[in-house]
Amino acid sequence: MKGVFKMRGSLLSLALVVLTVGCGMQDTNAPVPQPDSLVLGRISAIRDAAGEPGVREVEVREGLPDQMESAMRREGRLVPALDKDVTVRVRVTGDTVCVAGLRAGDLDDFRVGQEVAVNPVQGTTAMTGSKLITADAAEFYLFSAYRLRFLPRSLESVPDEVTVPGDPMRINSAGLETTPLALQGGNVVYFAAGLLPGIPVGGKDALPVGAVRPGMRDRSGVLAPWAVGGFRPYRAARGKDGWAEPRPVELPDLAPDSRARITWINDDETAFLVEATLAVGTRQLLAGQRPSAKAPWGKLEKLDVPGGPSVGDGQRFGRQLKALVWTAFDANGSDLWLSTEGKPGQMLEPRINTMGPEWAPRVGPNNSLYFCRADRQLLFAGGVVQEVRLPGVQRRPLLEAVPAREGAVLFFRVPRYTPGALDWDLAVATRTGSNWGKPVPLDEWKPE
Repeated sequence: MKGVFKMRGSLLSLALVVLTVGCGMQDTNAPVPQPDSLVLGRISAIRDAAGEPGVREVEVREGLPDQMESAMRREGRLVPALDKDVTVRVRVTGDTVCVAGLRAGDLDDFRVGQEVAVNPVQGTTAMTGSKLITADAAEFYLFSAYRLRFLPRSLESVPDEVTVPGDPMRINSAGLETTPLALQGGNVVYFAAGLLPGIPVGGKDALPVGAVRPGMRDRSGVLAPWAVGGFRPYRAARGKDGWAEPRPVELPDLAPDSRARITWINDDETAFLVEATLAVGTRQLLAGQRPSAKAPWGKLEKLDVPGGPSVGDGQRFGRQLKALVWTAFDANGSDLWLSTEGKPGQMLEPRINTMGPEWAPRVGPNNSLYFCRADRQLLFAGGVVQEVRLPGVQRRPLLEAVPAREGAVLFFRVPRYTPGALDWDLAVATRTGSNWGKPVPLDEWKPE
């Protein structure tokens, strides 16, 4: 998450962070900037911030969580003695992501007395005197959720609710589902899917996580080189009895270890754009055609577009589909490019392209543009860039939004906060006035 200090490592590393935070304390009433470090402790108070509507203050009595101390003792590690009189006053805003379980929620999911882990917004941590630390929260975790997400090896076992059966008949799984594209009002969906690497828990070997779908194994039954950690495109269609089993989209001429996802397809399903990522990490934008929706795809052709050697995320739009928008990637980030009516491409304007990485452009009604900037889903419409929000007081992350039904429905992906890597699932929301309704998992969504 951009702008967030991220602490990942062992329980001992976390203990050292808690032990060393506040080094160089001064007895002064003026806040002194401090390094941004993970905050661990127990909630002692929750209240509204004075003079700041929509902002809450959470006081955390800093210290090692009981779960952490128990695990360290079980591993034979020395538990450090900490100053238990340090209070951390955390500001929780509408931009904070609150995680008390497997999905992001609100601060109302938390209670006084619970153990928490807080990632501060970069540059907001300060010390006043020797006993008070202040910071803005970027991520506010129940410690059990943080431990499951980032310290799964410290667990003796994974809770049952974390495990999702690997059912290839369903669209969502415990693996990776990404890049939804909706056709026929949402009754046909293209998406990319793959398996996530497993994480050893309780001394057991880790198998890949997710649904092993058709096309993920070769003829001998061995998983394809791209299957674990990569992805390839699938198509799912909805009938009177619900969604049929997602089927692989057979792409000719791809290297066995290349990742691929369809980023645009026409309504007739006879032309598409594919972003293929080679083993070295370079992305290519490829185009494919076929004579009918039931025919196999023809040879993929590389599109030569400006922006550098690594390009993808292409989408055609406009009259006769002569306009093209895409993402150019480099070592420092990514930017969006546009070509219209066969003209040479150029970068989009500074309101859209910034110092941050922009990606996943999707054209909506009235020439609006959905796109992502780092970990935020944005919309450019009416000359203004705004964030796309799901219902809730605090922020619910979503990515790769694409509109359907003339903008009345939005398809996107949302995270589950699972061990090791986030489990991204596909979801749908319906417009209610100027806002979006509650997200519904795609497998459960029924077009009206």
